[in-house]
Amino acid sequence: MINIPPPAASSSGAVINPRFCVGYPLDLAFTTKAPGGQRGQLSTVDSSGNTIFRAKRSTWSGFTQLLDAAGHPVVTMKAKFRTMHDRWQVFAGESTEPKDLLFSLKRTSTFQLHDEWVVFLAANTKEEECDFKITGSYRKKNYSIYRGNSSLVVAQMIKEHKLAGLSLGKHAYGASISPNCDYAFVSALAAIFHELELRRRRAAAGQAAGAAAGAAAC
Repeated sequence: MINIPPPAASSSGAVINPRFCVGYPLDLAFTTKAPGGQRGQLSTVDSSGNTIFRAKRSTWSGFTQLLDAAGHPVVTMKAKFRTMHDRWQVFAGESTEPKDLLFSLKRTSTFQLHDEWVVFLAANTKEEECDFKITGSYRKKNYSIYRGNSSLVVAQMIKEHKLAGLSLGKHAYGASISPNCDYAFVSALAAIFHELELRRRRAAAGQAAGAAAGAAAC
């Protein structure tokens, strides 16, 4: 089993691991059409067209893992049920042990006109101030990740990716990532939001099917 140890606090901006931080701006794309990706699951593609991460959902465990290019788990993501606000926990490697927690993601309110989420790093146990804030709309592929409650944008998701010459499918979208921002962290957030959107669609389809069945029975 391969586990990546949680990093210590780092000026590099590392959340998952310093090796996922580079000293220059980075443009990536997210797509469900990357070769080798699980059907319907999100992959992260770099400017050379290489798949650097792909999400893999386990139907029996309910966990989603972010795998690197070699297929090794970088993080394991799981929803924490029975909480007032949607909350996800992200762990290093294949682990789901509390000691390997990297960060938690939480919706700021149950009822929102616009999406707003906050991230708490594992060391931030009091959760009085968030370490990152995400605002915007995943459905519209337009949201920003801020450092804490500041106005400093560390990554931005955009509807049209900037990777010229790559055919990634009509639903692919992009990310512009600031220097020293952990791009595995950004990819993990994208994978969680994608999973939430899939769940929303399944729930809507189930409600529509139930309504149709009820109407047919009348």
